[in-house]
Amino acid sequence: MFLPNTTHKQDFLEVWSKLLSPEKLSRLEQSSGYAFYKLIFCNIAEEDFQVLYSSKKSAPNSPVNCLVAALFLLDQYKWSFDTLMKQIEFNVEIRVALGLKDLESIPFVRRTLFNFKNRLYNYNESKEENLLEKVFLKLTASQIKELGIKTGIQRGDSVLLNSNIGRYSRLSLLVEVLGRLYNILSPTDQQLYSAWFIPYLKGGEKYVYSVKSGEQQIHLESLAAVYYGIHNVLLTTYSSNPIFQMFERVYTEHFKAVEPTDDQIPILLRPKEELGSDTLQSPDDLEATFRTKRGTSYQGFVAFGAETCHPENKIDLVTKLALATNNTDDAVILEDNLEGMVDLTPDLDELHLDGGFGSKGVDTKAAPHNITLVQTAIKGIDPAVPMEIQGNEQEGFTVNCPNPEHDVVKAQKAKINFRADFDLNKCENCPFKDQCPTKGNRKDRKRIAVFRFKTQDVLRQKRHKAIQKIPKARRTLRAGVENLMGLLHRGEKHTGKLKVRGRFNFELYLFSMGVVINFERIFRYQKTENNIFTPFQMLLLPWRVSCQRTLDFQVFKLLFLKYVTHI
Repeated sequence: MFLPNTTHKQDFLEVWSKLLSPEKLSRLEQSSGYAFYKLIFCNIAEEDFQVLYSSKKSAPNSPVNCLVAALFLLDQYKWSFDTLMKQIEFNVEIRVALGLKDLESIPFVRRTLFNFKNRLYNYNESKEENLLEKVFLKLTASQIKELGIKTGIQRGDSVLLNSNIGRYSRLSLLVEVLGRLYNILSPTDQQLYSAWFIPYLKGGEKYVYSVKSGEQQIHLESLAAVYYGIHNVLLTTYSSNPIFQMFERVYTEHFKAVEPTDDQIPILLRPKEELGSDTLQSPDDLEATFRTKRGTSYQGFVAFGAETCHPENKIDLVTKLALATNNTDDAVILEDNLEGMVDLTPDLDELHLDGGFGSKGVDTKAAPHNITLVQTAIKGIDPAVPMEIQGNEQEGFTVNCPNPEHDVVKAQKAKINFRADFDLNKCENCPFKDQCPTKGNRKDRKRIAVFRFKTQDVLRQKRHKAIQKIPKARRTLRAGVENLMGLLHRGEKHTGKLKVRGRFNFELYLFSMGVVINFERIFRYQKTENNIFTPFQMLLLPWRVSCQRTLDFQVFKLLFLKYVTHI
């Protein structure tokens, strides 16, 4: 049964004042833990999590805001679950961050936190809604409003994140999957089909160690018969088992059916070239995919992040986070998430990105909201002769050739594209004629040079020119998003992998980091604002007496008086 946790709101600091000395209480009020309590913990909408609990009268739930906040702290400090529980038990600042008002109570045990994550996962599977994303979006919306942050100009980028999985060779993966399948068989089936499994039960990596150099292909081909036989005899009995489904996936990804012959089974090993980036990378993460970027291999997912970057903002916040398999194109990710960005920040009208995010689909999504896409490092080669196209499908297009002898030409609708006809007589002495895009479409009989284009060419040209139409001070805004991309790597181990596996756990990490990054930015901003003193206020600061501090103060005083005399 769901019950909200509201008791922390009553006399919170007053209770702690009885447990701490005035000096420690004052320091606690300035700590990040107390700021976390005020900015995050008190603003978690617990009612959003009511759907995870029974509506019948039963034992009450552990405090939801404590559980959610603990997940945030877990990723903020890169703690293990054991460390988290120790911090909750002994660290006063963390207890304050979780809204606790004593030194003894424990809001939940570790098993409760695991069960809560399982509830979040099951709800996400059934409703396709991540409740932690909901928390991130609500907190961000309220923070933007309270701080008066301008969201009209934003920037975005993507970053590759590695899953906490081992790197399997093709042979070791096929062997490892067989071992996992054997472990879920009944004792009777294990005994009945042991001849197929026993050679591979030592595990994928250990099996590969015993294979001589150059013989891997022979072992791979022999596994075709093993997989074929196991699949046929176990399909009926184990088809609903997740481990068998994983085995079946590997079976279809690595082997293909062929016409049977008298001396050959109807299955062959697929050539390496036929294996896509979405083939299973590890039995421990069924959703991770493979990608190579700048010579580095990645196994996992790609995260997209966007943040405000209006020049008038004193602080910028993360506004959008999304996850996709790492073989997903950047433009597809943006196309899928642009509407969500507009929902949170309806005044978005300028979005700074790199060249990988441009596409017809993105242009189509951005057009109804009048969002200008400003791109840097645009893909492709600049045309030798830039033909300027203006207009739209409703009003029509006009094309302007850089040759000053040509007049602006109104384009006509053709069957599959648009065409603009230029006077071929004026093209004869044109300095651009050998590089002109009309070179292969010149009609001597009609004395015209035909320039053909599609709507997406117009949209792409508009994107390319967008950066030239904004002030120079805003043309380098995109570069600042690299800081956000770097922060999303915080949870990585020394191996360059996150501590988690599976798409859902990656999403929990991503939205937790979104909340944490925004909190840290706000905390630093407020601390800086509160610690800005004028020179006159510095003279009145209650400096403690010590040799060093007295000397520092006298030096500051002399320098300040000299400055005042000078002006």
